[in-house]
Amino acid sequence: MLWSKRKTTDPFRGAVATPDSSGVRAADPDRALDALGTLLKAYGRFAFDTEQAAISIREQCEHWAQRIVLGEPRRQNDAEGSSLLRDWPGLHRFFEDHRRAEGEYVTRTLGGLRGTVLLLARCLGGSAGEDRESDARVERGLESLSRSLARGDMPGVAKAADTLIETARESMSQRRSREARHVADLGERLRDLREDLSIGLKSSVVDEVTGLLGPAAYEQQLDQLCALGMLLEQRPWLAVIEVGKSGSRSAAVDDAALREVCKVVSRTFLRKEDFLARSGAKELAVLVADMTEEQLVAAFDRLLVGMHKLAEGRRRGEVQTVSIGLACSRLGEEAASWRQRADLALARAKQDGGDRYQISR
Repeated sequence: MLWSKRKTTDPFRGAVATPDSSGVRAADPDRALDALGTLLKAYGRFAFDTEQAAISIREQCEHWAQRIVLGEPRRQNDAEGSSLLRDWPGLHRFFEDHRRAEGEYVTRTLGGLRGTVLLLARCLGGSAGEDRESDARVERGLESLSRSLARGDMPGVAKAADTLIETARESMSQRRSREARHVADLGERLRDLREDLSIGLKSSVVDEVTGLLGPAAYEQQLDQLCALGMLLEQRPWLAVIEVGKSGSRSAAVDDAALREVCKVVSRTFLRKEDFLARSGAKELAVLVADMTEEQLVAAFDRLLVGMHKLAEGRRRGEVQTVSIGLACSRLGEEAASWRQRADLALARAKQDGGDRYQISR
């Protein structure tokens, strides 16, 4: 036939074998394995954080790509056949389980975000309606007062002024009550949303020395709390903790000393709302939400007690000290400014000799 006499010009035709006994052309197995390995690596390369860190997903995809493409040697007691074993059922389970978990994470996160946005829209819509009604009452009071003034009706002026003052007072009281109610409702939603956002961060790569999250996760959580904190019932706090040695301001702190301090800090802040990270060479950071200032002070008093217990029985040169700067977030403040105030409080604590904290409200 004429078509069979044409020269092969398609570079991919070499990947197609000759027809088998049934007349069906089969793909080259090596090309198929290479394509599957490339797909697995691409899937891992563009992974995103869920309950599992993206870097962990990437490593697993690389691992499975290598296992499938290269294969594994068969054991001596395995059945005869190919000299290599490929775990196809294992690959299927891995991909199916990961894709299911990924879908559940996205569905849950989007559902929480959707609920928060709808609640915010309802709050804004209700506020606008109530404000229009109260503004209309104030306008009617102003018109009555203006007419009385134009007529020179002093009794009418006094009555209209009293009515206007009472209307304004009632309007302000209703607005404060409404704001408190909306903040409480939004606080509940935002608390759930904040926890969902923290899940991905807490599955990120941890610092090898302390076992805490690293600076990148800390900066991301700082930005998130700065954006959401003002809508929470209690404003969040940032604590910057610098680890040093007794009698020295510049001595290096070894890994063992840093781990010991980290254990004391971790035992002090055990709630799921508490976020701990290593933010510098000899610096730790704690982000605290849903805690009053009195509760925060009590927690750091316990931390200092724990540090004193750690120092017992050690020689003076081996004793670790901590200087702590505390800062409460402010309305409309950027994350960089929040961190700067905590650093200034930390500097004051270091000037006072360490093993203490200073507060920037």
